[in-house]
Amino acid sequence: MPSQLTALCAVTSFLWLASSLEDHQIIEQPRLSSLLVLLIAAISSYAASFCAVWLPGANGRFDDELAPLKTARVNLPKKPRRYFLPILVLCVVLRLEVFHRVSFDLQCSSPGIEAFLALAILVYELFSGRRARQGDSGDEDDSDDMGMTIFDALGSWFIRSRGPLKSSVLLLTCGTYLASSQDAKSTFFCSAHDRRALVISLQWLGLLLNAAIAIFMWRILAWTRTTKGRLRSLSAILLASALGTGLLYWSSRLVLPSQPMRYHFRGLDSLYFFDVVIDGLVFSSFVISTALLTTEGSPLFLVGIITFVSGLILAAYQTLRTGTWENISPSTTYFSLLLLALGFTFFVYANNIRAVLFLHRAFIVFLLVILAITASIYTPVKAHQYLERHSLEKIIYDARVGADRWIVHATVSDSLSVATQEYRERHNGRDPPPKFDIWYRFAKDRHAVIIDHFPQMEKDILPFWGISPAKIRDDVRRAAVKPDIAMLQLKGGKAHHNIPPLNPYRGVMDGLVSLVEGFSEHLPDMELAVNMDERPRVLAPWDDIQRFTRTANRGRVSKLLPRDADTLGEMPLAQAAVGGESLANSDFTPVRALREMTALACPPGTKARAGTHWDIRDLCISCAKPQSLGQFLRDWPLSQGICHQSDLLRLHSFHMTPPEQRPLQELLPIFSRAKTDSYSDILIPLGRVSEAAEPPSDAFGMKEKKLFWRGKVDRRSSDHEVVRGGHQERFVHTVNSAGPSDQARLLITKTGSGWHTVQVPTADLNAILPVDVGFTSYSACQAASGSNCDTVGKEVATKPDAEPLRNQYVMVMDTDNGPSRDFLRTLRSGSVPFYGSIFKEWYSERILSWVHFVPVDLRFHALHSTLAYFVGLEKREDAKWNRKLVPLPGRQEDGKWIADQGQRWADKALRKEDMEVYLFRLLLEWGRVVDDRRDEIGFVLAK
Repeated sequence: MPSQLTALCAVTSFLWLASSLEDHQIIEQPRLSSLLVLLIAAISSYAASFCAVWLPGANGRFDDELAPLKTARVNLPKKPRRYFLPILVLCVVLRLEVFHRVSFDLQCSSPGIEAFLALAILVYELFSGRRARQGDSGDEDDSDDMGMTIFDALGSWFIRSRGPLKSSVLLLTCGTYLASSQDAKSTFFCSAHDRRALVISLQWLGLLLNAAIAIFMWRILAWTRTTKGRLRSLSAILLASALGTGLLYWSSRLVLPSQPMRYHFRGLDSLYFFDVVIDGLVFSSFVISTALLTTEGSPLFLVGIITFVSGLILAAYQTLRTGTWENISPSTTYFSLLLLALGFTFFVYANNIRAVLFLHRAFIVFLLVILAITASIYTPVKAHQYLERHSLEKIIYDARVGADRWIVHATVSDSLSVATQEYRERHNGRDPPPKFDIWYRFAKDRHAVIIDHFPQMEKDILPFWGISPAKIRDDVRRAAVKPDIAMLQLKGGKAHHNIPPLNPYRGVMDGLVSLVEGFSEHLPDMELAVNMDERPRVLAPWDDIQRFTRTANRGRVSKLLPRDADTLGEMPLAQAAVGGESLANSDFTPVRALREMTALACPPGTKARAGTHWDIRDLCISCAKPQSLGQFLRDWPLSQGICHQSDLLRLHSFHMTPPEQRPLQELLPIFSRAKTDSYSDILIPLGRVSEAAEPPSDAFGMKEKKLFWRGKVDRRSSDHEVVRGGHQERFVHTVNSAGPSDQARLLITKTGSGWHTVQVPTADLNAILPVDVGFTSYSACQAASGSNCDTVGKEVATKPDAEPLRNQYVMVMDTDNGPSRDFLRTLRSGSVPFYGSIFKEWYSERILSWVHFVPVDLRFHALHSTLAYFVGLEKREDAKWNRKLVPLPGRQEDGKWIADQGQRWADKALRKEDMEVYLFRLLLEWGRVVDDRRDEIGFVLAK
């Protein structure tokens, strides 16, 4: 019973570490985390030694002679050498360094190599003349056991033969390897200059080091006579490994350039240390339980069981995904499941393991037979269940129906009385702001189609209802002295700003003043801090926003606050950021710190708050699933949030480049042109330093039928991660430089069947589909003194600039710092925008995906299949994957409909007049928020 509990503890702790490590903060500082986890494990092992009498193993009452020991434990290994201990410590330290190096280029690694650990240990045991057995001394009694089952009878033959042992481990290895190599790959790419062969070699070296650590640990601890002595020896090994890791970590920080350990921001230090403690304790449980188990037998026993359990979980998960776009090889999954079932059946009998985790081996074999039969029925049935129609047909149809309902909801009001009532119903009974009637006439005079629907504005302003008006006014002044923050002052019905004539942002503020001039006489006196930077500025923690929001929802708190009768003073001078200043200054914010700030802006319990996504090699299907139907993006607003899809922290350049201005972790009233869901800036219609020319007005049918994109990268950072995982780099690589191992999933149909997903070489699709993609310039490459130019290979090869709007389909993507300025221009041109963005602007709530534009998931896993739906797919006899393919006709009518709808909607709801209507209402709302009498004033319709 104690041994079974120990085995259960070993397996569960291993599975917990394997499943949760990626979601923890410790991965951000791997070397420091390794040091702390080893220290915790060493302390825990030493503490556990005082409880040795309750743990399985010898209690220490041994004779001085070794004969009884040898008789009781036939699997005792050869006596360890004196140099085993330093070699073991060296192996642990080296293994951690190999892990760090592989993690650095994880996109170049190969999945499933860890499955060969059991095979490596078996090779050692066979070459060392050992046989992995348990209870050999009792074999001769088995024949007289009248209660033996047929499985036990077969087991007595298995025990005496090495063939079944070899076969069982080989089957377990192959089954687990197949099960772990079926996941879709991320578009985070491995360049030809990233030395993929070296990374894979390091993976195999890590596997051998794992085997060496298990064997050396076994040989050292097995000759320790008591459980107490074993735990103290284990503690000494872990402590020495921690010291070795610490020495290497300290040396690397002296020799290699590194970021400072601490930064002046509100980070996740407490969560980081919580994760370190929890993972350290779980790791302690794992090493203690494995040490106690393997010293009574052989490392192969436990490694084989863990390999089987891990592989079975993966195979079962893959089997459940049969028939979906996620699992396009059901035969491989089914074969892996059979190999695991057969392999573990051989394994338990070849090693004479009578019970596994409290379950008798006969019962386990029975369960495996049932599982194999179930999979034999389930897999072919699910694999041949095809879709009756293309997924995008349903998505586009649902989007059209939803658009009709949305426009009705957004334009309920046909009179001032109805508009007033609608406002109260949508704002928990609060009256509209003063001058609401003037705003309503203003909107009607400009033929605004959106009268009642302003949820983004309401969300932006709501937290400030929980802050006193006097403090908000003071905060505006504090924010206005920040670099690249301008001030707009409304005083006596006139608008002014503080940008001097030679400042490049003067034209932006002049444009904002011109928007306000048409209604400024109706606005109360107020001041606004306006962000001139492309990046949003206010990254306040979620806890703070919720506290202010709860206060705001209680309402009428300003009556209890002192009144401030101060009038507006002189505006402070605008502070421009120093152009060309090095990022290594006092305001420098490392990428890791930026990610932690972003995580703090998410609710507790979400993926981003729990930890940074680490597995950049594989596609995070669980991250994309909430907003998708199959592989296609369905819920556009949800897809722009970061909290439930933490993988975007390593797949979008905005989260991968250090901001020149540190985000503010205090809720300050700053108005910005764009932001992500994590930021708390207030969105405002705001122009840019230079605006694009009017788009050409060619008809959709006259444009070239292809997807076009030209991009320009101005960042100074040439970081290893961003030039391989940045959204623009990944897009260009996927379309232009896909390697032979790159695969795309494509929804196609065959003769006599419905729609199903196949895996297709990405390079083949790039050759068939009409795409023209490339950079016009790439300053990050130029700033890297040539080295990273080679690293990203052909991805940085520039192409001549051209007019994108001569094409039917135009890719529109974010820049490193904000949204693309080309979206509205593309929408007005009559081309179809393929839009991939995490940013929201003032108009984002009034554009509808699959109605006005085609949304693109920035993982790009459905890009080819989406484009093929619109432009069609021709049959190619030279490609094996589509020899039986029915040529897919393009849905040009759907593309033309989306282009027409987008163009008409831009001319109806995204005009300059609509910007004025939005801004007028925003400033009326804000004017009330900063008024000391805000709970007493409001518009009430005269009866």
